[in-house]
Amino acid sequence: MRSYWAQVTYIKSRLIIAVFFAATLIFIGGCDSHPDSANAPPLKSPVTFLHYFSDSLSGGVAELTADFNTSNSGHELRSVSLDHESFKSGIHDTLKMGNPPDLYSYWAGARTAAIVDQLMPIDEVWQQAGMDSRFDPQIVEAAVTYHGKKYLLPISQHFIAFFYNKRVFEQHRIRPPANWGDLMQACSILRSAGITPIALGARDKWPAQFWFDYILLRSEPLAFRNRLVQGRERYDDPRVLAVFSRWKQAIDAGCFNQTPHPNDLAWDSGANEMVFRGDAAMTLMGTWTIAHFESKAPQGYDFFPFPVIDPELPRVAIGPVDGLVIPKRAANPAGAKAVLVRFSQKDAQQAFSRGSGALVPNKAVEFDSYSDIQRRIRQEILRSQHFTFAFDLSTPPAIATLGLDAFAEFLAFPEVYPDIARNFADKAGAYYTSATLSR
Repeated sequence: MRSYWAQVTYIKSRLIIAVFFAATLIFIGGCDSHPDSANAPPLKSPVTFLHYFSDSLSGGVAELTADFNTSNSGHELRSVSLDHESFKSGIHDTLKMGNPPDLYSYWAGARTAAIVDQLMPIDEVWQQAGMDSRFDPQIVEAAVTYHGKKYLLPISQHFIAFFYNKRVFEQHRIRPPANWGDLMQACSILRSAGITPIALGARDKWPAQFWFDYILLRSEPLAFRNRLVQGRERYDDPRVLAVFSRWKQAIDAGCFNQTPHPNDLAWDSGANEMVFRGDAAMTLMGTWTIAHFESKAPQGYDFFPFPVIDPELPRVAIGPVDGLVIPKRAANPAGAKAVLVRFSQKDAQQAFSRGSGALVPNKAVEFDSYSDIQRRIRQEILRSQHFTFAFDLSTPPAIATLGLDAFAEFLAFPEVYPDIARNFADKAGAYYTSATLSR
């Protein structure tokens, strides 16, 4: 049970977020109230856009906002960012308050599915703008469509991979590991040389999930993983316990940073910095980190996909798709739809790609428009037989929270992973039972 002071802290944080959102929306909604003179140009109607592209993930948003405001004579886009963790709760607060912005950024998959009843379908503008011709049917089915209607405009696609320090690999004559044995051998060589093999910055919890997901998908068929995230298999199934056991093998082999502990290290200013400096050799992270690496070590890094465990299994790539959604109570739905039309276009999505490191969902974007590393990442995705969302975007938000907590607990106490998995399985089972009974 949460302690009294923890409850107070939690309540205060939610109130702060709610007040922040309310004040922000009042401010950006009222900026046009007093033109400087009678000769001022006609006022544009504001389109408020709340998003999570902040701090190390902010690349591309400013360029898109400026482009829209230059090209559109009737609406002005006003973008406000919030960090990921605050956004996860803040979006629900603004929806409950009844005064949401006109647009949200959001993660495709289970996150969007969880709030779809509070979103505005975009089928009409999708058809009018001919967006079916801009996106592959697979993206439309997996990321755009919920309960037979379209709700989300995809603006970026990412890929989870190892990013590594080329100089460190070259100095120790290490090739990018192709299989699990190669990875363990690389860890041994690097640890013996006094270098942290793999920097894991799991302070925000979500970076740890990539280890669980990839070990699972390299060990078991995608069909099993789908049943697991849908609540049709238990998280203490022997096949899941085997995932924790293999992950523990990497911990026991000294593959990860010990000081600071992964649960105390940020993924960007912590794990990435260790790789830049050569204190660590590699980190498992998404392509959103490309912009971060380019700013610090443009010629000194590269990537490789998660190594093979079972060579008989089809290759699966993992990553999120980011998109834009319109809440039902948007004050300016016409302006929000105008933003969707512009952001769906080839050049707008290219601009976001250059700033963020993301791949582009718009299929008209030429392969040659990407950077070298983006082209090779795109090829890796195409070589994979399947693409799936990461764990926390494949499960209901409540299960995602349970899972991320379980992974953090595992990193702290890997020796008791059977108990952690059983506790996770029991709580997940109770959630699905309750959800079934409430239908």
